[in-house]
Amino acid sequence: LATMTSMRGLTNFITDIRKCSSKELEHNRVLKELSNIRNKFQKGARLDAYSRKKYTWKLLYIYILGYDVDIGHVEAMQLITAKTYSEKKTGYTVCSIMFNERHELLTMITQAIKNDLNKETPEIIQCLALSMVANVGGRNMSDALWKDVCLLLTSGTSKSIVRKKACLCLLKLFKRAPDNIEVDAVAPKVIAMIGDEYGVATSALTLLIGLVGYYTQKPPVPPVFEDAVPKTIRLLQKLAFKATRSHNDYKYYGTLCPWLQIRCLRLLQYFPFPSRDEDKKRLEDTIGKILSTEKKKTSKGAKANKSNADHAILFECLNLIIHYAQNGEFHNRAMLEKAAALLGRFVALKEANIRYLGLDCMARLAKVEGTLPKIQEQLTTIQYSLHKDLDISIRKRALDMLFVMCDESNAPKIIQELLVFLHAAEYQIREELVLKIAILAERFATDLRWYIDVILKLLTLAGDYISDDIWYRVIQIVTNNERLQKYAALTMYKALEGKIHENGIKVGGYIIGEFCDQMFSKKITGRNLFNVLNRHFPTSSPSTQALLLSAFVKLANTFEDLRPELSKLFSQYKVHADVEIQQRACEYSAINSNVDENLIESVFEVMPAFERDQSDNMLLKRVETQSKRRIVEEKGEKAQITEDEDEDDEDEDEDEEVEEVFEDQTKQELQALLQSASGSGYLYSSPLLQIGVKMQVGTGHEMKMKIFYGNKSTLPIEELSCSFGKTPDATVSLVPNDPITVEAKKQERQFLRIQCHRPMATPLGAVLRFTLGGEENDVHINFPIIVTQFIKSHLCSGKKFVELWKSWTHEAKTIVDLASNIEDIDSFKESLSNQLHCKIVDMSGIVAKPKTVLCLAGIFEATRKGTSNEDVLRMPILVRFQLKRSAFQVAVKSQSGALSSAIMASVKLIHEKL
Repeated sequence: LATMTSMRGLTNFITDIRKCSSKELEHNRVLKELSNIRNKFQKGARLDAYSRKKYTWKLLYIYILGYDVDIGHVEAMQLITAKTYSEKKTGYTVCSIMFNERHELLTMITQAIKNDLNKETPEIIQCLALSMVANVGGRNMSDALWKDVCLLLTSGTSKSIVRKKACLCLLKLFKRAPDNIEVDAVAPKVIAMIGDEYGVATSALTLLIGLVGYYTQKPPVPPVFEDAVPKTIRLLQKLAFKATRSHNDYKYYGTLCPWLQIRCLRLLQYFPFPSRDEDKKRLEDTIGKILSTEKKKTSKGAKANKSNADHAILFECLNLIIHYAQNGEFHNRAMLEKAAALLGRFVALKEANIRYLGLDCMARLAKVEGTLPKIQEQLTTIQYSLHKDLDISIRKRALDMLFVMCDESNAPKIIQELLVFLHAAEYQIREELVLKIAILAERFATDLRWYIDVILKLLTLAGDYISDDIWYRVIQIVTNNERLQKYAALTMYKALEGKIHENGIKVGGYIIGEFCDQMFSKKITGRNLFNVLNRHFPTSSPSTQALLLSAFVKLANTFEDLRPELSKLFSQYKVHADVEIQQRACEYSAINSNVDENLIESVFEVMPAFERDQSDNMLLKRVETQSKRRIVEEKGEKAQITEDEDEDDEDEDEDEEVEEVFEDQTKQELQALLQSASGSGYLYSSPLLQIGVKMQVGTGHEMKMKIFYGNKSTLPIEELSCSFGKTPDATVSLVPNDPITVEAKKQERQFLRIQCHRPMATPLGAVLRFTLGGEENDVHINFPIIVTQFIKSHLCSGKKFVELWKSWTHEAKTIVDLASNIEDIDSFKESLSNQLHCKIVDMSGIVAKPKTVLCLAGIFEATRKGTSNEDVLRMPILVRFQLKRSAFQVAVKSQSGALSSAIMASVKLIHEKL
């Protein structure tokens, strides 16, 4: 900063920018300065170091203002290679801000950074280089520099400031390339740093949290990390018990190293409760100390910063207790009750952040066996937060808390409170609120009549937020309980006499139609039932009208005097624009005029009871999904690490023998890869050889693929080659094309490029030839190269889809039986769209049952063989799925019969039951 302020030209430029009274004046001043800098940089070697630094700082300032800067990058890199500290600082600062990890110029300064990471370099220069790598280091930089960073980290001669930055830098490199880091060699040195000075220990724990978090997601966790537990416990005990006697340099508003304490507690959450008695006692004493000092720390006179630090430690301590208790490893009931009591105090505080965290933590603690009675004492406070709190995020957490603490003893009271809250609830919370009321009413209903009344109130108060899953479930429960059927039918009849939401019309239409024979009395005749349903018919949506037609034909079967009138109604809708209504009207008209009593009796046989299987209850599944999402949110920053490539697992058994008979690829392996949403997976797997691929598809006539050959044996795989047969459908090129060798326990890769010329009805096959242990082997493999990989999504309206569907004549269709039932129809639709690389067409209002119909639109691309990539043939395609629980019907239309048949065959290949 002192260097920058001493540059008068830079200071004057910033002053001029600040004085600009409009955006236009600022823009003109920036353009003038850019022109001046460009002219200065054209001098090249004649530009002195001071001027180069000054103009580079100006470019950085312009870049921060939001303007595009296309000059000065080379000059900034030259400053990195300079010898003086001020020049290096300028170069590293500018490159760290203006570059990102994918910038093409980064490779040009990698060697300069490597030189600055040398242990003979001054520490201050090493810190500049480490900061640069930690900011913009990517996969390539990780490959080149990780050993140098590890050397600085593990070297006994490195100063504390260097080791701190090396820890954070290594964490960044590990996130980009986890396979590079030799964890077994690095981890012991990092664990030893836990006992170092507090600053170094904080950085070391941050690195350990990243490493352990990664292996927790991709087990097994290397045993070497278990040595960190006793050291972490000792450090935490030291911080908790010696806070008042520690040096003030490490205190934050009187709290000793809050961030270090938090990291200690967070790292322990990745491991089970310690098994050694000494560690157990230390940890329990430390947790008790943290909980017991809470009241003193959070007195009213405490400053906000101190309060935040102390509460952060406390909440992380509570998270650790919950972690142990949920795994059944923590049996100190007194401490659990104390945690519940503390959380009860927090949810009543005025500070909004503490109330939010208290409610969130309490919801997880309530799932621990034996803690719910203590937490239920806070019911009144939580209800107050739900109704009166101004912060919607706190109201959402209060809703979650009420959902968790509800049981048989308080369910009616809580549900009544939620129904009252529904009147004034914000729109963004209503859908979740309605779902939870429906689940609680079903779960704790002692009288199913009460359950029907609750659902009817939901339909009245928030009909727009009633999902199909909820009213489907109502029908299931009514159908499965004979004693409830008459009451439900009479209740819905009374509701339909007034104003009711369309979802209520659907429920009433189904129940009255199915159980109308139980409703007949002097006051309620068939005519009454027909009139109460028919009054809603004209204003209902097509899907509801289709359901009401089904109810009408059931009424006609029970009350014969309605048949003439209903025959006219069915005839009227035989020519309806909606296909579903038209089809039902035609079928019901034929049934209504049929005199075969046996046929009528079989058609209108009573609906059987639904299977009592909780896996079919989509409401419970949605709650489970919310719980999983909450677990992810709780972990926050824990190990948000993704791999750039699919790498082979190198932890296989060493005692292998090469007496392996390599079998050909299975159909299941190919199908699993074709169904993958990520475009990557395993193409072939055996005990000695594993082949993974990563594809770039859905972009048009060309697809690209990385092939990873993983040798899991103790001998090298030699002369490995992949040969594709000649085909007129595509041009295939491999790089490198020569045979390769894969060393023992190593991996090699090839790049595959495919240009499509014609629709492919079957996947492209290849023969993999290699030598292992002197034995020659051939493996036949089908690659996931099919016609759907060369389709691009295309936006199409529902009306246009219907128009094109009627005009095109080349159609191919089939029925595909699925290997497993469709659990979530929306997710299944999304996966079909991704697998075919097509755009979903919105058919709402066009088809009668949009829930079970999926329409897709796309464009197939191919090039003529021997021509350039610019000579591209494009053919639009339309696909229509009719979905059922265990199968679907697929129909494909295009302007080419071969294309339609190839796409149909591909869909069958991806999903057909094997």
